[in-house]
Amino acid sequence: MTTAPRSERLLDAHVAWLVTRLTGAELAATVERDVRALLDVESRTTLAELVDADRAKELVHEALATVPASTGASTLVAMVADVLHEGPEASYTLGELVSREDVERIAAAALSRTDLVARLLDDATASPLASTLASRFVGRLVGEVLQSNRAVAEKIPGVGALFALGVGAAGVVAGAADKQLEGVLGAGTAFATKRLNKVLVETLKDPAARAAVVELYDLYADKPVPHVSEVASREDVHRAADLLQDVAIAAATSDPALALADALVDAFYGIYGDHPATALAADLGLDQDTLVAHVTELASAVVTTAREAGDLERLLRERLAPFYASPEVAVILDELPG
Repeated sequence: MTTAPRSERLLDAHVAWLVTRLTGAELAATVERDVRALLDVESRTTLAELVDADRAKELVHEALATVPASTGASTLVAMVADVLHEGPEASYTLGELVSREDVERIAAAALSRTDLVARLLDDATASPLASTLASRFVGRLVGEVLQSNRAVAEKIPGVGALFALGVGAAGVVAGAADKQLEGVLGAGTAFATKRLNKVLVETLKDPAARAAVVELYDLYADKPVPHVSEVASREDVHRAADLLQDVAIAAATSDPALALADALVDAFYGIYGDHPATALAADLGLDQDTLVAHVTELASAVVTTAREAGDLERLLRERLAPFYASPEVAVILDELPG
C-alpha cells in the first residue's frame, strides 16, 4: 500500500489546525499561552546558562566591529541629524527641559571637584603652547581692562595722562605675552600659567560660583530654547554627526573600548549571571504580565501580517512537510490498518 496520500492528508490537517489556532480570536490566546510557557522555562534558567559570559563578550565585540560602520547606523545618524536640525514645531523653555533643582544639583556636583580641575589644569601646563596661550590671555585681559578704564579716566582732568602711562605699560606686557614670552620666558610662562590656574580654581571654589550658575539658569529659564536650525545649517549638523560617527567607528574596536566592554559584561554577569533571565526584566519594572502583553501584541502582528500576505500556510507547510515525508512516519503509517 502507498502511504503518500495518507501522509499528505495528515500534513494538510495539521497545517489547517495550526492556521485555525493562529487566526482570529484563537491567535492571541495561542501566542499568550506559548509566551507564558517560554517565560516559565526562562524563570528556571539562569542567564549564564542561556548565554555564558565569554559568548556574550564575542557578541559585543562583533556588534562594536559592525554596527557603528554599518549602513543602518549611517542612516540613523543622518536621520537624527535631520530631526535635530528641524527640531520640534513647538517651542520649549529651558525650565521645561531642566528643573532648577536639577541645575543646583549638577552645579554642586561639578563645582565640588575643583581638585580634579586643578589636576587637569596643572597637566595642561606641561604644554608649551598652552602655557603661551594662557600668558597671552592674561596679558590681553590686563590690557583690555586698562583700555576700558582709560576712557573713564580721560574724563577726569589730570588723570588721563597718568592712565596713558599705565596703558603703555600694559601694552608692553601684552606685547611680551604675545612675542617675548613664547621664546624667552619659558619657565616664567609656565609660572604665569600656574598662577592663572590657581585663580580659576579659587574662583570655582567661591560659593558665588554656584550661585552664578543658578542665576544664569534663572535668567534663561523662561526663554525658549533656540532650535538648532537657528544657530547651524543642515550641512553643519550633518558634518558634526558624521564626525561623531567616525570617532565612534574608530574608538569602538580599539583595545581600551574592547577592554571596557569586557569589564562591563563581567560586571553585568556578576549581578545577573546566576539569576533567571526574567530577573533583569523585573528589575527594569517589567513584570511577567507586562512582558506577555507586549510580546503577544508584537507576535500577533507578525503572524497576522504573514497570514494576510499568504505566507503563513506556506511557512507552516514547509516546516512540517519534512516530518510527514520522513521514513519514520512512513513506517508508522504502514503499520496502521487499511
